[in-house]
Amino acid sequence: AASLAAAGFEVLHRPAFNVGYVGFNQAKPPLDNIKIRQAIAYALNREALVSAKYPEGAQVATQFQPPELFGWSADVPQYDYDPDMARQLIAESGVTDLTLEFYYPSDVSRPYMPDPTANFEAFKADLEAVGFTIVPKTAPWRSGYLDDVDAGNAQIYLLGWTGDFGDPDNFVGTFFRTPQVAWGFENQEIFDALTTARDTADTAERTALYEEANKLIMEFLPGVPYVHTQPALAFAANVTGYVPSPVSLESFATVSLG
Repeated sequence: AASLAAAGFEVLHRPAFNVGYVGFNQAKPPLDNIKIRQAIAYALNREALVSAKYPEGAQVATQFQPPELFGWSADVPQYDYDPDMARQLIAESGVTDLTLEFYYPSDVSRPYMPDPTANFEAFKADLEAVGFTIVPKTAPWRSGYLDDVDAGNAQIYLLGWTGDFGDPDNFVGTFFRTPQVAWGFENQEIFDALTTARDTADTAERTALYEEANKLIMEFLPGVPYVHTQPALAFAANVTGYVPSPVSLESFATVSLG
């Protein structure tokens, strides 16, 4: 973005309407152990990754929906980078086999994951530093990777989501309102909370319900959200009136030249 601006382009940013996350498949031990999930969360230096590898406007995620949406909660459990806490939780877990298969895509760039290999390498180093053994697993995005994740073959994996419309159900509901093999868990409390929130008409009530649901989700920790991004858009200097769409629905009705 900085180089485009220096070249005379006007650079705008879409609102942060996406999330990148490390997903856990709890059907594959030891991810069924909450202390192991927490240990992974504390081991990942999300701040360092976002600072080093993401463009202007990226922010560290604390939950699976972006703060632009109602129902985002400032009161979710925090998992700040703390390798010592990660080691303590591993010891408390009783788990002795710390081998994890870590899946990442090989041939794709997404707004929430512009360089999957760099993300994998950074997180691999973080996890190995606290005692995990990481077995890399990679495949092309549409020729094996998504199939593996969707089929529940991946143990831990890099994935994300860009919202289709401005409702929390399109984020946390998509992920956690029903059982899914990619996540490999049954948590009726979360399923019911998200169904109730989706079906409630009053916006203020829905907001409170989603705030509570986001706390439940991050306490249960089905994965580690780590980034929201603001993708850049570049225009010639004589283009005015464009309003960035959070969901890439481009409208040029307000655009003028000159």
